Parts: sequence; C-alpha cells; structure tokens
Amino acid sequence: MTDYAKQQKKPFKIVTFAHRLDMAVAMFQDLAPVLEKKFGATPTWSYGRTEVRLANARWVVKAARPAAPHGLSGVDVLIGDELWGVDTDTLDIGFMPTQRAVDNPLAMFYSTAGTEESVAMLRWREAALRGIDTGEHVGIYLAEWSPPPELDPLTPEAWAYANPALGHTIRMEALEAESHAPNRAAFLRSSVNLWTQTDSSWLMPGLFQELRAKSPPQPGGVLAVEVSMDDGRYCGVRVNVNSDGQLTATIGFMVDSIATCWDAVQKQIDANPGVVLAITPTLDVSCPTQLQRRRIIVGYQEICRYTAVVKQMLQERRLWHTGETMLAEHVGRAVAVRTTGAIALSSTKSPGPIELARCLVWAAGIGSRPAPNVKRPVIGIARQQRVA
Repeated sequence: MTDYAKQQKKPFKIVTFAHRLDMAVAMFQDLAPVLEKKFGATPTWSYGRTEVRLANARWVVKAARPAAPHGLSGVDVLIGDELWGVDTDTLDIGFMPTQRAVDNPLAMFYSTAGTEESVAMLRWREAALRGIDTGEHVGIYLAEWSPPPELDPLTPEAWAYANPALGHTIRMEALEAESHAPNRAAFLRSSVNLWTQTDSSWLMPGLFQELRAKSPPQPGGVLAVEVSMDDGRYCGVRVNVNSDGQLTATIGFMVDSIATCWDAVQKQIDANPGVVLAITPTLDVSCPTQLQRRRIIVGYQEICRYTAVVKQMLQERRLWHTGETMLAEHVGRAVAVRTTGAIALSSTKSPGPIELARCLVWAAGIGSRPAPNVKRPVIGIARQQRVA
C-alpha cells in the first residue's frame, strides 16, 4: 500500500476480511494508526465502513458475508483470515469475483486447521494438493505448518512443527498447559494445526506413510471410481501388484465433471486392458454402454465387508501405495465406525472428504481375492435349423 501501490500508477485496491467482522477490524485498528502517522494516510473509523486511503491506494475492510463485497471490482489484493470459518458462498460467489477485472491479482488466505464444516477451506486445500500430486500448475501456492502424521500430536516434537513462533511469542509451557484441557479436539485444531477427529482415524498415525512402494502397479488390476458427497469431484484408485510382487494402490484420476470422468475411465481401460471396473450406483446410472459388461457395482455393503480386511492388509504390510499426498490425506482423516459384526469407513464421521479412501477399500478388497487356479469350462450348444 505504501511502495508497491505507487509503482502501479493506477488506483490500487486492497480488501481484507475474516470469519468475524471484529477480527477483521482488529487488524485495521492495529495498522491504521501506523499508516496515518508514518505515511500520512487518511483512515475512516466508522465501524462497518472502515477503510484507509493513501495516494492511489485504498484499503477496505469487509464482513464475511456473500453480499458484503458485491459492488466491488478491480480488487488487486484480497486477504482473508481464519478461512476455516468462511463459507463457500462468501468466498467463491462474494469475494473471488471482485478480482476478475485485474490483470495480476493476488489472493492470500490464512487459517488454522478447520472442522468438517470448513467446506471452502477443504476445497481450496484439496485443489492445491491435487496440483502437487499431478505436477500441474493450478495457480495455488500451499504452505502448511503441521506435524508429520507419524508423530504423536500430543508431544512437544509435534508442537514445534505447528508453531513456528515457538520460542518467540509462544512458550512451550503454554502449549503444555493447553494440552491438558478437557477439549482435546480444540487443542489439536488450534495449537497443533490438525483437523479435528483425526485422532480417531482408522489407522495408527504414520502407518500409511511408511508403506510407499518403490515401483508403480503393473497394468490391470481393479479400478474403483467414486463421486464426492457434493457431486463436485470424481476420482479413481487402481490397485494391482507391482514388479516386486507387492499389491500397490495409485490414484488413477481426479476430475470435476461426469463427462471427463468417463473419459478418464476409458483412458485407464485403454492403458490397462484387463482392469476390473468398480463403480457406485450413482455412477451406474450414467455408465456408458461399452462399459456395462465390465463394471461391477459397489457400495456401503462392500465398505462394511472390506474395511477390516484392508486395515489388516495395511497393518501386515501387504498393501502399498505410490505416495500421492491426496491419497494419504483421505486415508489419514478417514474414521471407521462399528456396524453389526464389522467396521466401516464413515463419510459423516470423518472430518472431510474420504472418497479416495473408500475407493482404496473397494479396489484393494476386490483385488485381494485369490484368483481361481482352474479355468471354468465353456460349453457351447448348436441347434440344427430346420428347413421347410
């Protein structure tokens, strides 16, 4: 606002917001006096209409509501604090369109870890992780301070990963005192930067990260395809043995529409001619005709049947993976619930999307079944056609 805005030689607009208006105004109250005293800026202190003007630059504070930024355009810099508490309509419909008319806009979002209700933050984080896994440039830079999954989140070693200010503005004694609070989920989210309910994951922390295979799965195997609960993401996980004889899982694809989903499935089948296709009833409705003889239907009944089996395979190091970050995220946050005589991954109890984990359970469960040693005979009967 002081130097860079002058270099632009045009009106320069900055908009800040937070999950609560009082939090957004608190930053304004700290910085506005400095800008006024040191740089001669002109602040407006009316609550709800707070802003600062300095030469060609203007800083506006807005509430985190979908209608709050309507009417704004040409926002050069957009800054959001505590994104975990901002809903999708406010972010994607309210604030993001204000930067459409800017040549080189910058949007910066900061937040601690969220809960299962942090849909907007989950979507942006998942998009960044998808770009990391695929190597594609998606225009998102993700920097996260959180402990590795193999560390116990209630140890000082894990706290150091999640608190870069430790030793400066945060003391270890303060974190030690917070760790004994009765609300453990709140401590894990706010002080250890972990998504809530991850302490009840179906796997021990760090187990899945240790099972990274050295080689990818060979062509063939089982391809399980699932759609996210909000129908906004389609993904596939393929499982087959690799060159070392290890049953290995890898992400086949992740797309955003049903048309591209079936195109990705066809590409997987072309690259893996003998692959078995497992899809959910939701996808079976639109299954192309040429794939109907190949596909099998899977659902919650198969999740109940295979969850314990796949968990045992992972614990016994009989199931490996190729190291995608997104797959590790979904498997790590998945929570299993007890059913009648079994356990099953629960999308409602898990703190975020777990469709890749569900695909892993289906594909690994079907792929773990031993193949028959004896080929079944085929008997053909020809009927003689009568001639009148």
